[in-house]
Amino acid sequence: MTKEVLISIKGLHSVKNTDTSDAEGDDEVEIFSPGKYYFRNGKHYIEYEEPAQEGEDDMAVKSLVTLRGRRLEVIRRGVQYSKMVFEENTKSESWYMTPAGGVLAGFDVKQMQVSVSDELIEIFVNYALEFNCEPVSDSNVRIRVIAKDSGMFHLT
Repeated sequence: MTKEVLISIKGLHSVKNTDTSDAEGDDEVEIFSPGKYYFRNGKHYIEYEEPAQEGEDDMAVKSLVTLRGRRLEVIRRGVQYSKMVFEENTKSESWYMTPAGGVLAGFDVKQMQVSVSDELIEIFVNYALEFNCEPVSDSNVRIRVIAKDSGMFHLT
């Protein structure tokens, strides 16, 4: 059975200066989007679209989030393509493709918390981000998936 949901994804990246490895500044991003949720074969699926950013030819990015136990995958398709895999105490790598070319992205997960109920799924991931094997940022992302019929429609 498919449920209508609201997704909140909030990410914070403490960008590193590649010359000194010191923190250079924080970059925070948050999106809200309606989506669809379903559970099949022991895995949670969340589908949603992010609206196109300025200069992206009005092409939305379609995303699929899957969660099985404490393994999180995020696949994004559109003007860019990426597949990000997050598992606690595990490092994964994948290609992040953009119209300007590709970059090898690494995700070294330090901490992961998952909470699942009938009305709410909350996922928090703390990880180090690398591009082409060079440290880029210390990052975290919080994903909240709220059932539209739950009465929990505030996301603060």
